[in-house]
Amino acid sequence: INALLLYAVRRFSRPSLGSYKYLLATFASYDIFLTVLHVVTRPTVVIVDEAFGAVTDPFFVAADRRITNVYASCVTVPYVLVNIHFLYRFWSIRYSHLIALFSNKKFIAFVASWPLICFAFW
Repeated sequence: INALLLYAVRRFSRPSLGSYKYLLATFASYDIFLTVLHVVTRPTVVIVDEAFGAVTDPFFVAADRRITNVYASCVTVPYVLVNIHFLYRFWSIRYSHLIALFSNKKFIAFVASWPLICFAFW
């Protein structure tokens, strides 16, 4: 479905949509990546009393904690993307003069660095 969304954004979005279409494409692309990552890492939820955790069982390498760390890091990125999406929507309603920042390359680099920083923080 995300591949269909990517096609629809690319093919049918109006020029007036501006940089918002790139935000939609980022969501869809990253969701496709997470789906592939989910298949590759095969995460499992472990519940003991009131505590729970996630472990991975990748089929291509021996059990390694780094794979679980990468999986947990990748899963946190959509939360940051939702915050960026909220910022865009909020500015488009409340501070429409700031929407032009989403076309500024330095601002785009700054905003794009946040998901990478959250990934690295994990």
